[in-house]
Amino acid sequence: ILGNMELRPWAVPENVNISFEVYIEEDQEELIFGAQDEDLQRIEAHSRTFIQLESGFTAAGQTRVLVAGQLESWLWLLCMILSITSDDPRSFEMLQLVRSRPLTPNNLADPYLLLLDLLAEAS
Repeated sequence: ILGNMELRPWAVPENVNISFEVYIEEDQEELIFGAQDEDLQRIEAHSRTFIQLESGFTAAGQTRVLVAGQLESWLWLLCMILSITSDDPRSFEMLQLVRSRPLTPNNLADPYLLLLDLLAEAS
């Protein structure tokens, strides 16, 4: 049986060194985290992050997403969320990956290129 800290690595202060907050539309929340957020815990476990969702947070009804964890996992999830909101085709591959198995160091190295692409498109 896994200990509580193994199930919730973000509960150990050394495992949390950065967080981000982003706002997404309700349909994006359902796409990423599943109906009634059924995939939330799986995504947290596979990315070794803490994710807090607050539906209807803004006047426009957007969901507030707070993600805390280690830099590599944080960046990976940020890239996945930003790519989904920009309809980048790679986003669905990332989403399937984090839903299906824990992220590896090789997986966590990939989003740097995606982030550069997203930033280039935005400018």
